[in-house]
Amino acid sequence: MKEYLNEFGAIIAVAMLADGEVGEAEKQLMAELEQDAEMPGLAASIGQAVSMASLLSDDQLTELLHQNSDKIPEEHRPRVFEAALVTSLADGVISEDEIANILTLAEALDIPMEKAVARMLFEVQEMEGELIVDVEEDLEDFIVVGGRTRYTSWDAFQRMIEENKYPQNVVLVMKSLHDWATERFGENAVINFTPRFLTIATLSPISRTRTCCFARLRNDLVRFEYNGKLIEVNNPEEFSDVMKSEIVEFYNQISNTKL
Repeated sequence: MKEYLNEFGAIIAVAMLADGEVGEAEKQLMAELEQDAEMPGLAASIGQAVSMASLLSDDQLTELLHQNSDKIPEEHRPRVFEAALVTSLADGVISEDEIANILTLAEALDIPMEKAVARMLFEVQEMEGELIVDVEEDLEDFIVVGGRTRYTSWDAFQRMIEENKYPQNVVLVMKSLHDWATERFGENAVINFTPRFLTIATLSPISRTRTCCFARLRNDLVRFEYNGKLIEVNNPEEFSDVMKSEIVEFYNQISNTKL
């Protein structure tokens, strides 16, 4: 693979530009890809290709992708596709446009479409609880990933809580957590919603541990789980400054991004 360093770098650059910009998560991924692929200089090659490719139109990016994919031997193409797929998901968001781009990558690399889709679904399932699926507002309030329901917004999650007749104090605790986490973590974390949980996860984990806080719905309270602690909260006032500080502290322990 080392002799295809520049081609590999160009393909990854196109994957990084799939959502229109290269964020911190993608930049940090460059060094990890270089190490995993055992290809010294890959990060620099990707960086150079990004600088060049960022000036191209969508049609020119597609042409660049095909030109470089054609030079990769068939036996190496699944490995390149997997690296490009992981790159596309590195920001913790997958949109309809990104799905289309991933399938374009598969086509350029001559990866059978059914295998490409299966691999994409596997990666999405691996990121269960850590990945936002960005859908249009007029679509369903929830999606199903890996057999589990995922709500796509706080409003949808709140409606679910109220429809299941959880008491108002539970709604208020969850809203207090959501509003605080949104303001405190901003773009540095992902907030996900499932039927029983609200979770907060870093976009840039140091290891496989991504989630710094689980908030579990109980019948009449919310159970917080973080850094080995279990704390039951009955009302928003009990979600204390101490708890908030401890959640942020644990986030900093598991994240490359520090707050």
